[in-house]
Amino acid sequence: MNIIITAPSLDPTKNVSGVSSVAQFIIQNNSKDRYLHFLLGKSDEEKGWLNRLRRTWKAYREWKTFLGREEEALIHYSFPLSAPSILRDPLFMSFARRRGRKMVVHIHGGLFLTARKIPFILERIMRWVFSWDVTFIVLSEGERRILEERFGAKKVVVLPNCPDIPVSPRVGIDAGHILTLGYLGRIEPNKGMKELLDACIEMKRRGMRFKLRFAGKEQRKDEFLPDYEAHLGECFEYVGLVSGESKDAFLRSLDVFVMPTYFEGLPMSLLECMGYGVVPVVTPVGSIPDVVKPCEICGESDIEDANGVFVDVRSAEGIVCAVAWLDKHRQALASLGMNARRTIVQRFSPEAYVEKLRVVYGMTE
Repeated sequence: MNIIITAPSLDPTKNVSGVSSVAQFIIQNNSKDRYLHFLLGKSDEEKGWLNRLRRTWKAYREWKTFLGREEEALIHYSFPLSAPSILRDPLFMSFARRRGRKMVVHIHGGLFLTARKIPFILERIMRWVFSWDVTFIVLSEGERRILEERFGAKKVVVLPNCPDIPVSPRVGIDAGHILTLGYLGRIEPNKGMKELLDACIEMKRRGMRFKLRFAGKEQRKDEFLPDYEAHLGECFEYVGLVSGESKDAFLRSLDVFVMPTYFEGLPMSLLECMGYGVVPVVTPVGSIPDVVKPCEICGESDIEDANGVFVDVRSAEGIVCAVAWLDKHRQALASLGMNARRTIVQRFSPEAYVEKLRVVYGMTE
């Protein structure tokens, strides 16, 4: 089967995107179908609404030509529920529907999936899209309920993101090892970068020994990295974009993955880190609670089934408390890491993911 899949650039040196990571995973793991990537989405270097408008209009013209050239291909449309995507993507999807094209729409989280209040025009567009007779892929049962109960979607399939799982986890740490914290992904305000910096400044003030390592790319150049370098000094290291062997080495260097994001779907970076046995310290937003089972860090905690720690959204103090507890309780840290990897190995299978996705494709027949 020929399948058109939409996503930003699949080159990690040009674009840091969860949508791109998922698309890349699907293409690499589904050898039974032939994928045709249609580049759609903001590049990391793009600035200004006028440039975005020009690029969208150019992409729309290319989209019509592309669909005309690949008349029999099924469309796998990636749809993150952010304001730019909600305003742009229905134009592309509705064109395909008017041409009678077979299509599945893959929802990739976004602010307006779970927002309590949605601007009127965006909500109207979302209700219109979710009224269509197409299959929508979501990342969790919670997202399925939202689409069905809030927006009236009729055909919703749950398919959580799936990482490539390393053969072996990272090597454990001894009691004297300086705790290594890490973040992997796009460096932007909504990922909780301000709170993470404030937390690290406080940890440094308290004399806590740690190393913070960043991999990824800033959404806006010099928005955060200079402040991290100035305030944290030798406690901070930015390694840039990572992929392949450099990504493997980066993930194996971490003890704790910190992502105090404001909203989320099911981030690939979280699943990847857990697959290496890295303990997640994250906010309980989006579909994250479907994967992370937190331990309580006040007093003695039962960590038999726990695999991470939750912190409140916009809480720098919560991050400080979580990291301090993990640093003090090294055996608990090791157990949580083993549980994190076990969760990924037991619940996520690239082969099973691809087979279920191909069933979804078959539902469009």
